[in-house]
Formats: sequence, structure tokens, C-alpha cells
Amino acid sequence: MLTGFPNLTPEVQHLVDQKKFDALGQLWTKKMEENAEDFPFFFDLAAAAKKKGGGTQAVGWLRCLADFHNVGANESLIRVLLELARMSPNDASVRRDLTAALRASHAGHPALSAVIAQFPLEKAADPSEVAGRIARWLRFQPNEIYFMPGRGAGRLVDMNPALDVMRLEVGAARMPLSLVSAEKNLVPLPKGHFLRRKVEDARGLAAFAESEPSEALRLLVTSFGRPLTVQEVKDHFAGIVPEERWTTFWTAARKNRQVLVSGSAKSARVTWSDSADAAEESVREAFAKAAPAARVDLARKHAKRSKELARFFGQSLAGDALKVAAGQPALAWELSQAAARLAPDEPEAFAAEALLASADLRRVVGEIRDQGAREKALQAVRQSRPDWAEIFIEQIGREDDARVLTTLFEALGDRAADLSRKILRSPRSAPRAFVWLCDRMHAEGKTDAPGLFSALTDALRMDEFSGLRLRMKEFFEPGGFGVALVRTAASEEEAREMLRALDRVPGLEEHRRATVREALLMKFPELRAAAREYLYGTAEAIEARRQEVIHLKQVELPANAVAMKTAKEHGDLRENFEYHAARQKHEYLSARIATIADELSRSRALDPTKIDVSQIRVGARVRLRDLSSGAERDATILGPWDSKPEEGIYSYQSEFAERLLGSRLGDRVNLSEGQVEVVSIAPWK
Repeated sequence: MLTGFPNLTPEVQHLVDQKKFDALGQLWTKKMEENAEDFPFFFDLAAAAKKKGGGTQAVGWLRCLADFHNVGANESLIRVLLELARMSPNDASVRRDLTAALRASHAGHPALSAVIAQFPLEKAADPSEVAGRIARWLRFQPNEIYFMPGRGAGRLVDMNPALDVMRLEVGAARMPLSLVSAEKNLVPLPKGHFLRRKVEDARGLAAFAESEPSEALRLLVTSFGRPLTVQEVKDHFAGIVPEERWTTFWTAARKNRQVLVSGSAKSARVTWSDSADAAEESVREAFAKAAPAARVDLARKHAKRSKELARFFGQSLAGDALKVAAGQPALAWELSQAAARLAPDEPEAFAAEALLASADLRRVVGEIRDQGAREKALQAVRQSRPDWAEIFIEQIGREDDARVLTTLFEALGDRAADLSRKILRSPRSAPRAFVWLCDRMHAEGKTDAPGLFSALTDALRMDEFSGLRLRMKEFFEPGGFGVALVRTAASEEEAREMLRALDRVPGLEEHRRATVREALLMKFPELRAAAREYLYGTAEAIEARRQEVIHLKQVELPANAVAMKTAKEHGDLRENFEYHAARQKHEYLSARIATIADELSRSRALDPTKIDVSQIRVGARVRLRDLSSGAERDATILGPWDSKPEEGIYSYQSEFAERLLGSRLGDRVNLSEGQVEVVSIAPWK
């Protein structure tokens, strides 16, 4: 039996196998009378018959089908003629009929003559392929409106088949598209479509959106015939609703009871229901299927639709609170608080006493998602628990909401000052609280916090601040907190340290970096000159160098001068070995004195009382644990004049120290001998 013809029944395939062409002709005629649009059947039957030697009959059947459809200009006739051209490519009459059908079907098309001239059927080696290309080009109409995903709606202003290009005008831009690209990307917009009106009458559509926000939203959503995300809605209204009026427009548009918004943020889906009742019923169905936590969000969004719906939500959430109370007290509290807001006259499902009786209250409070419910829980804790302050301090470390942080810090009173200093020294201990403190200090004009700029730049590199980096970068904009901090630099040396800290920040845009840098340069113009490289060391090491210079100047150099004078008295200087040796030593001593004098002028003594041990810095003693053996050892990072590797004291300029500098407790560092973990950090003495 024949294969490869899925649109033929086994009975028809049997007739083809038996070459019953007369019977097949009768079947063809009967099928035309029943459904002349069943082209897959007709084309499969013609191809199968030709394969069995019935090519002449197949061509005749297709001509009969073409005559049946030859009523005015229509696509059905073109489809049949294209199949005829594939089956009988050398038939000149088919080419003429196909050309005539294309002209009749696209009469009045502005590019018709240019397209047919570019692809002449009379000379085509494969008329079916050429006719298909003509039909593909003529599906596009100059001056028509099309939608291009990612670009928007525009007008087709040019078609040039000779160059295989057409141009879509979107706004002031004209985008060239090949035929293949146009077929993949351009969607014709029917009359009345929102985006078509946006191109044809933008001012009228803007006035409509201003006066009837909900109706404008309905027009958009129904034009697409599918739910749209909030981001898509905003994008399509761009140029119609000004950016500064978007919030007002969106708030008014979504008030219509037929609007359904499901999900959160910009990915929320916007649907237009047939009626307010239908929309409410959809909400009830979604609420019934949702998990308890998701029900809180649905109730918050849709409770204003009707008092009955709000009461239904409140009663349902109260029931959910009772169900989960035993195993999920945080969720039970959140559900109960939401229920109380929706049905205030109903008894509280999960009271504060039940929450406070939780086995691990600190963890439970941290698990309450809703900011309002979390604040009420903290109020109950403060009123009833003697250890409320410890609970508040622990909550600050994980709190994300600025309003709750304000409540926590204000409640702690005097203890808040010590906690604030601790967080500012160690930002990773409470990332959101660190940002909140910086915001508050900036608002209050407080910049008297030594080392805070370095902490700010360090925080930008920490993984704990990955979700806060965009907010943190705002501190480095004109008028930002970072700019205010650098203006407090008291000395050139401090300013240079700030510049170095700024240069170490990865991912900070150059325009922000330049803003802070310029603030420093305005206060310290001398920073524009090349920086002197300071040498750090202990006071003892610096004093030892100073004594060395004194010894060289007062002992070595005078002794050398005497040696030179004595050698000179020996006579001929050209062969006087003693003189040349003394002269070379003099040059060495002079160079040595100059070098040490320069180094001493750049030296800075380390102060053990000012070593910041939040990370490994110069002047720190660290304990390292070898991760392969578990063995621990101490290493001290001091200046090059203090270096004694055999005693575990390393210069900060050494490769060993450079790999450790900047690491924090718990960090793992790859050294030449293997990977180690930082166990402790302390001043060297």
C-alpha cells in the first residue's frame, strides 16, 4: 500500500494501488461537491495517482478543481494553480492562468507590477516556486500597519523586491526587513486594533486614555485577545500616557471591576473579563485553588471589588489560620492579621498570645512575610517578653523593610547607638540595616564616621549585598552619601586612601566613580599629582632605620673619608687600589643614606590601637587553618623593615601577604602551599 499520504483513507489508498482512476475521478467529483476546500485530500490524491502512472488524470482533476474555484479573485484558486504548476511545470497555460489569478487576486496592490516584473512566471524554471514567492511578497501591503514584537507598531512605507527589502516605519526610524524576516516578524493589525489607532491617531488615542482609562485598557487587552503583563501594558501605552502620569492612569484603569490583575510586579498578568460578575467569579476560583500564603496576596489585591468578596476572603483566611496554626505559626499570624483587616467584626483567629507561645519565637517573627503583620508581632513581643531587646537586635540582622527597621531602632533607644556602630564597621552582619543607617545618616547630615567610606566600598564587593547593589550605587551619584563622606577627608593621606578604596570597587560605573573622584580633587587639588607611596612599619622598625642613617652619617661616612684621604696620600691614583675601593664605598654609603632618608620621609608608623580587624590589613596577626591537614599557624602582616618570614612575620609587599590582604573571617585563600581558612584576625600586639 502507498505510504506518505496521510490525508487519504485506507479505502482510497487501495483504489490508488489498484489504479482505479475512473472510480477515483468519481470520488474526486463527489468530494468537490461536499467540501471543495479540503485541499490536503485533493493534493494527496493527485500526487498518489501520479505516482501510480495517473499523471494525466491527476492534472485533469486539478484543472476541474481550479475551474470550480474560478469565481472572482480568491486564494483558493491560486492554491490549486500552484499545485498544478508543481505537477505540470512545463504547461504554459498553467503559467498564464496562475499569472492572471495573481493579478486578479491582488488587483490594486501598489507593488503588483514590480513584484511580477521581478519574478516573471513565463521564464521560470520552477513556476510553482516563483509563483509562491510572488504570493508571499503580495501578502504585504505598502501603507498598511503592522506590529513587530520588540519594536512596536509601524507603517510599511516601502517594498523593493529587486533588493529583497521592505521598510517598516516605527516612530522616526525606518527598519529594513528581508522577505523572510518580514514573514517571521510582521503581524498585520486589523481595523480598530489599539496599536493601529496608536499609529493612525495617536493624539485621539491619548485623549481617549485620559478621559476613559478603563476603556483604553479594555481596547488594548481585547485587541490582543490574550492576557498581557503589566510591563507589556505600560510599553504599549508609551507615547500615549506620559511617564509622569502612568501611576495615576494605571490606578484609575485597574479600578474597573472587569479588570483582573494576577501575579506581582511587572510580570503580573492583566485580563479583561466579560463582566464584573465574571471577573469576581474568576477571582473566587483562583482563591479556592491557591495555597494559604498566596491567598493573602489575592485578598489584598481584590478585596475592594465588593464587601461580600472581602467578607468571604476574611472568613476563609481565618479558617486557614486555624488549620496551619500548629505547624506554621508565622503563616497563621499573617493569615489572621489579614483576616482581621478584611472582617474586623469577626473574632481573631490566631491571637498574639498564641504567637508568643511559639517554641522558637525569634525564628517565627523572622518568617512573617507581611511588613504590617511583622510590625504588630514585634509590638506584641515588646509588650510581653522581657527579652524583647535581644529579639529586636536579632531581627535587625535579617530585616528588609525600612519601616520595620525604623521601629526596631527607635524601640532600642540607647542600645541602638552601639548596634549602629557595629553594623557600620561590619556591613555584612546586617546588609539592609547598613543601607538604612547610611540613608538616615545622609538625611540627617551626619558624616562623622571614620572608616565608613571604606566600609561602603567594601560592601559593594560583598555577596551579601548582591540584591542591594543598585541601591548602594546611588550613594555615589551627585549629592549622594558617598560624595558627602569624601568631603569630610581631613588630610591628603586620608583622601588618597579614599581614592584607592574607590578604585577597588568592581562594577561601579565610571560616571559615578568620576563624581566621587572630582569631589576629592576639588578639596585636595594636590591629589592630581602622582601619589607618594608610603611605607608602613612598626615604630621600632622605623627607629632602627633612623639609627642606621645616624650611624652611616656619623660613623661610616667619616671613617670612609679618612680612608680615602690616607689612600690618596699613597701617590698615583690611577693604580691606587685602596683609593678606588674607598671611593666606591663612599658612593655606596651616600646612595644608601639617600635611599633610607627617602624611605623615612615616606614612612608611617602603624598604631595597634587603630587596626581595623574586620578584615586582614597591614598590622594584623591572623590565624590560618590548612584545609588539607587541619594544622593551624599564625602569620603577622607588617612592613618590609619588619619582615622575618622564619618567625611568621611577612612584609605586606610580599606575595604571601598580598593574597591575604582584604580577606575576612571564614574566607578561604589560595596560597602557594595550598588553601587555608582565616580563623581569627587581631592587631599584631
